[in-house]
Amino acid sequence: MNIVLKATTYRILAILVFYFFAPCITWAQIPAGIPLLSGKIDALKYYSEGKPSATVKQVAVKGQPFAKALQISSPGGTGSDGLYGNINKNLRKGDVLWISFSTRSLQSKRETGESFVELRVDQLVNGKYVWPPHLERGISFGEEWTKTSIPFILTKDVQPEDVRIVVRFDSYPQKFEISPITLINCGQNVSLNDLPKTVVKYDGSEPDAPWRKEAEERIEKYRKGDLQIRIMDDAGKPVKGVEVTANLKRIAYNWGTAVTSERILDTANVDMKMYRDTLARYFNQVVFENEMKWKNWVNQKEETKGLSTLRALRWLRTKNLTARGHVMVWPSWKNSPSYLKEFKHDKEALRSAITESIKEQANVMYGQFAEWDVINEATLHHDFMDILGREEMKTWFDTARASAPGVKLFLNDYTMFHNEKASNSFYENAKFLVDSKASIDGIGEQAHIGGTPPGIPFVLKRLDKFAQLGLPIIITEFDINSDDNDFKANYLKDFITAVFSHPATTGLLQWGFWEGAHWFPSAALWNKDWSIRPNGRVYTDLITRKWHTCFEGTTPDSGQCLIRGFCGEYDVTVRYKGKTYTRQTILKNEGNTVIIQIKSDENN
Repeated sequence: MNIVLKATTYRILAILVFYFFAPCITWAQIPAGIPLLSGKIDALKYYSEGKPSATVKQVAVKGQPFAKALQISSPGGTGSDGLYGNINKNLRKGDVLWISFSTRSLQSKRETGESFVELRVDQLVNGKYVWPPHLERGISFGEEWTKTSIPFILTKDVQPEDVRIVVRFDSYPQKFEISPITLINCGQNVSLNDLPKTVVKYDGSEPDAPWRKEAEERIEKYRKGDLQIRIMDDAGKPVKGVEVTANLKRIAYNWGTAVTSERILDTANVDMKMYRDTLARYFNQVVFENEMKWKNWVNQKEETKGLSTLRALRWLRTKNLTARGHVMVWPSWKNSPSYLKEFKHDKEALRSAITESIKEQANVMYGQFAEWDVINEATLHHDFMDILGREEMKTWFDTARASAPGVKLFLNDYTMFHNEKASNSFYENAKFLVDSKASIDGIGEQAHIGGTPPGIPFVLKRLDKFAQLGLPIIITEFDINSDDNDFKANYLKDFITAVFSHPATTGLLQWGFWEGAHWFPSAALWNKDWSIRPNGRVYTDLITRKWHTCFEGTTPDSGQCLIRGFCGEYDVTVRYKGKTYTRQTILKNEGNTVIIQIKSDENN
């Protein structure tokens, strides 16, 4: 064997060994360079600006390349609780740094079911934080140990006293574990692409995953129909050579987003014009983010209650956007008006307050909503049911039906794609309502996605499970809380493709779309300056290109054009010998035929 071939063979073997055994050979994953942290478990210390509220302790770890971890129990809140540490070397502009650690969630109150930390490499001036940080990354993680590796380039010279490593705890209560943090200066002759980088993988992310072909087949079967356009003269004969266009005006699927009436009605702010224009162009349904929640509803003045929402709804109708109401009953003390606690030991007063609130909202907003979430998050928020009984949920739905006839009523929750226990609890609540013949018309799943998302086959499996109840399913609050642009773009495409393909679903709403008005700015589709992000590009390409129908053709001898198009509302235009004819029609899955008659004197 010649030397070159021998060396190549050894290199291939080394790559194969690394590929198959890398999780065990931890030194092979650590780049060469100068360590900036000690590597010990106590390199970062717990810090709180106020009274310490979290508990931090060292615990032993088995089956991982580190022997100890910090276990943190944090009650959440809006403070600056976290782990803080300092580096021990000077750094230069252009240095390539690599940071890595592992985490796992033990408990979390987040709607994704995951824990969350914010990793920052802060810039300090005279010991005080100055924006922007050198690195900022939100990291979500589930119950399995998850490794995070991030390479980045330093943009200025830094002395040890001018930088701080921060792992900030979430605003939601959580309990998690974190390994020692590795931070290395790899120098200036290293490419970011040469360093280990966390790539978020999930079941079904493979390009040849079987679910992809199956989803495309379902979309073709369930989301499209045959539109036949026949051009006849007044003698009933087909007309050849007629120009025909058929444009999908509104797809028979709800692509929605959360909004506020304040932004829709603001005509002074230039950003709000872009907000409205983007909303009208890329969405066909909205849900009001907070203003219809009971806790906020009661804080409005009686004489003007709901007026801003009603004004916004008038504008939405001019753009052919429908609206969802959210939410009548969020059955916990925390998420309801504080005065309800007075009725904690008075069942009848509590029961009456809830039903009267449902009636009031339905009266003020009569005829405004196409859909309405009657109950929100009953899986984990059940204070009211604990007092009044589970059967009271049926009463709330029946009261909503009597007060808001014609509106589709939903049970909304966020655990459909969580672990089996949480998901089944949601299912059992929905099944109870169906079995008790409550006035329920649909199931809403929020689908807030974190850094360790549910696999696509699992998503489809759970949709199959809930579809057994015979109710339509809507994804009501979708977002992806991550700073990894590649992951967000890839997962958004896969998730909404899978959801769109499932015949039980009727829509998907995102919980915001613009960075300047999003509860998780990193999840937005557009940046604050309105430049579109990769995940936004994926979304707009799907709904305006791939899942859109725009036909242009000319009738043959048969006088007809056959179009395989997406179901929805169509504008049909016919041009012949200087004359134009227009029709509006609706294409359903079973198909439709449009006959347009041309007068004989115009056909000579």
